[in-house]
Amino acid sequence: MPKQHIRRLKLARMIKEAVDSYPGGLCLSTEAGKPILVNQRMNELVGILTGHTVIEVTSMWQEITAAEQQNGCVRLREQWLTGADQAGSTVIFRYPDGRIWRFRQTVLIAEGSTVIQTEGDDITDLYQKSEEHYRNNQRLLALQERQRDLLANIVKINRDKELLATKMRIHDELGRCLIATKQAMQKPLTPQERAGLLADWEEAIRDMENIPLTPTRSESSPEEELLRVAEMIGCKVIFRGRQPTERRVLLLLYAAVREALTNAVRHAGADRLLVDITETRKGFHVEISCSGNKEVTSVREGDGLSSLRRTLEQEGASMQVVCRGGVVLIVDLPAAEHRTKSTGGHNL
Repeated sequence: MPKQHIRRLKLARMIKEAVDSYPGGLCLSTEAGKPILVNQRMNELVGILTGHTVIEVTSMWQEITAAEQQNGCVRLREQWLTGADQAGSTVIFRYPDGRIWRFRQTVLIAEGSTVIQTEGDDITDLYQKSEEHYRNNQRLLALQERQRDLLANIVKINRDKELLATKMRIHDELGRCLIATKQAMQKPLTPQERAGLLADWEEAIRDMENIPLTPTRSESSPEEELLRVAEMIGCKVIFRGRQPTERRVLLLLYAAVREALTNAVRHAGADRLLVDITETRKGFHVEISCSGNKEVTSVREGDGLSSLRRTLEQEGASMQVVCRGGVVLIVDLPAAEHRTKSTGGHNL
């Protein structure tokens, strides 16, 4: 036997031993499916799954990709298996011994020749860690959803408490006005006393018409209350620009920010709300946007936005809701003198 032929045989034997020592399955074949090189591990894996060793690669791959539960091997199709079952190039099985094997096919092109490489990788540890990670993420998402619902309820409870406190205060004001009116019917009033009584009635009536805007008389300011609620629901409110100084215009601004805050957290999962304020010749132009992770293309006004629109329009302000990837609430607030002319109201 020629020495060159002997060297070739030794080289082939060395290559085969090296490939057999590879812990995963490996098979190289022609484009037509004829095996060129198959290691021992691949023959074992295919044998357990199909009942035979690698004979012809094309039919073997078709048999593997069509299998669901065969010879104690179960195919895994969990949604979180990124890249699995994409165009039939990857399949994953749990074998009877509990190990997880991933089969993949790739096309190799070298020096004008095409070779099909079929691999079998042991991904047991990776699979178990990925499965645990997926379960933890699902639990975290469920906790976040419950927290979001809880925080939304907190906002509603705080609103209800504010509304109740305001109604109680207005009730007291009306009681005082009624007593003063009854006394006025029993004795003459001076012009100053009549003007004061009329002013009290006008203020009580305005407060009744604008209960959502009427602040409660607490130790904290409306802005502090707003920022505290925002902190409770995990969303930071950032004001950019000078805020109005006239009380009623400022309360209109806070009413808009509060409604935007609730919607941003509930529907977009936002953790930051930007309030850009620009002073104009007629008042203030306000744009409220959030850092939510959900793209929105359209918005249907619910009870909250509809109620806010009515309140703003009653005070001479206007509101727009636009979609720029996320939702932007645009509010134009009139200055005190413009609001008085457009609504016929009184400054507070």
